[in-house]
Amino acid sequence: MHAPVLVLKDSLKRESGSKVQHANIQASKAVADIIRTTLGPRSMLKMLLDATGGIVVTNDGNAILRELDLAHPAAKSMIELSRTQDEEVGDGTTSVIVLAGEMLHVAEAFLDKSYHPTVICRAYNKALEDAIAVLDRIAMPIDVKDHDSNEWLTGRVEEDELDEFAKDDLVFDDDILTWGSVARAFGVEEERFNLRSRMGSLGQATGSSLSSQHAPHDGDEDDEENDVGYKSCDDNDDGATMLGLVKSCIGTKFTSQFGDLIADLAIDATTTVGVDLGQGLREVDIKKYIKLEKIPGGQLEDSRVLKGVMFNKDVVAPGKMRRKIVNPRIILLDCPLEYKKGENQTNAELVREEDWEVLLRMEEEYIKNLCDQIVMFKPDLVITEKGLSDLACHYLCKHGVSAIRRLRKTDNNRIAKACGAVIVNRPDELQESDVGTGAGLFEVKKIGDDFFAFIVDCKEPKACTVLLRGASKDLLNEVERNLQDAMSVARNILKNPKLLPGGGATELTVSAALKQKSSSIEGIEKWPYEAAAIAFEAIPRTLAQNCGVNVIRTMTALQGKHANGENAWIGIDGNTGVITDMKERKIWDAYNVKAQTFKTAIEAASMLLRIDDIVSGIKKKQAPGAGAPSKPTVETEADADSEQILPD
Repeated sequence: MHAPVLVLKDSLKRESGSKVQHANIQASKAVADIIRTTLGPRSMLKMLLDATGGIVVTNDGNAILRELDLAHPAAKSMIELSRTQDEEVGDGTTSVIVLAGEMLHVAEAFLDKSYHPTVICRAYNKALEDAIAVLDRIAMPIDVKDHDSNEWLTGRVEEDELDEFAKDDLVFDDDILTWGSVARAFGVEEERFNLRSRMGSLGQATGSSLSSQHAPHDGDEDDEENDVGYKSCDDNDDGATMLGLVKSCIGTKFTSQFGDLIADLAIDATTTVGVDLGQGLREVDIKKYIKLEKIPGGQLEDSRVLKGVMFNKDVVAPGKMRRKIVNPRIILLDCPLEYKKGENQTNAELVREEDWEVLLRMEEEYIKNLCDQIVMFKPDLVITEKGLSDLACHYLCKHGVSAIRRLRKTDNNRIAKACGAVIVNRPDELQESDVGTGAGLFEVKKIGDDFFAFIVDCKEPKACTVLLRGASKDLLNEVERNLQDAMSVARNILKNPKLLPGGGATELTVSAALKQKSSSIEGIEKWPYEAAAIAFEAIPRTLAQNCGVNVIRTMTALQGKHANGENAWIGIDGNTGVITDMKERKIWDAYNVKAQTFKTAIEAASMLLRIDDIVSGIKKKQAPGAGAPSKPTVETEADADSEQILPD
């Protein structure tokens, strides 16, 4: 009889076989159960205490899981799943966890019956391919080109109407734009100037369109224009559809009561930074070119999208440099406007007293030469990412040029995109084409205790700033998270303009189609395939549970309506729990979000099912000298003998 061979160290722990698979499934189900109640518009909130003692109150799946410190490797994998979904499409973080947990739950019965995990995974992959085909069949394409969308996104104002009020000045009262004053300037009742009109800078020096959105009124006014020429969203079905989609996303969030405002902010911001690449492709980089500026104070309704850039800086010499410039010429630099210092130590031998004056004169001439190269292009504003010396400040002030120094590179890139300037590394390489002339107004305003610089009213901005106002930092943080999701949904629609019904209707349609097709599948894969079809019903079932309605009756009624495969738009209203037509309620989901949810959930479930061995070990011991000092040990002769390995 052979003696057992020990391959692993005593400190390592190994689990294998069905025990590992069942443990992974239980851990994944536990994570799914944690955030299951945060799905839908009637979702619950989670209060989380982070490591620093701060409190986070949210119902965003990714934000919740990010704060959890879990030990099980399968649970950690589920958290990475949510993070991947958030980075890829920005929404559906809760749905992907719930769906993945349900896929693993229905697979547990087949593992108990000794089904091989590969068979289950093969059936799941077939179900995924067929589910994507169903999504392609029921998806509704919409047209979101700039020309069409701008008719409902931005209202048009005639030149003679624009001349009636001050073109150049923003109307500020206590550092907050007074919309009542703007309304009175137009001769419109203030209450008619509603939330969707409270966006963008109203007063463009170029006489271009007002950056606002007009909410449809009740009654017979839906199809009419109001007194200032704003069109209702209902005038364009595609625009209303896109707005409804973003509102459906916001409807499940904590800030759903401000759904109209946040949806308007998200759509306005994403359409501003969108770049048409041709052949029907659009690039929308919301992380790089949309900045969210949170300033506590005021009301959430005071939030707006600035057609330009806002940053927390003041001019270098506030008393001498202009703080307000109309139609500024802007030069952006990535170099210091000061005397170049030596790399390491620089030694200079001064023999005579005049040598010191020569050094000072050289420094002065060097800086003057830099400023002359800049002033040659007659700029109104110079912004540099590096330092700016007092001497350079003096020369710029002498020529009436305002300057801002030590600006972040990300903000500098946004300014370049907004006003059409080119960031230059050497002043002697400046050209006329590098000067930004697209901005309509530069202004420095004091909000609270800080000064903020505004470069707004840009002609064709490809970068913008969303200014968020609110009562507290906690509220602003939650609004920021919700707005990020809304902008991601709007970006997905601009990149792939297809819509799917919300309210669980898509999952029910996919489930019914897969059930019908499962009868034609031969072999042992038929049963896991049908189980995957049943797992898709977890989304509408969870919506019904969170609404507080009778889940069994609701699901039975929904399954009956979807049995023939013709009622693809029938789902559950997440607010009331009523079975209704999603098309009539304008409850939508983005195609990209739904397709990514299905792919990520099923692929993650397949990966966890194929794990049959977990080897875990303790952390490595600290090296001597690291952490607490170790006690000196005296090695004896017996210890030395015990460490020797002797051959048999």
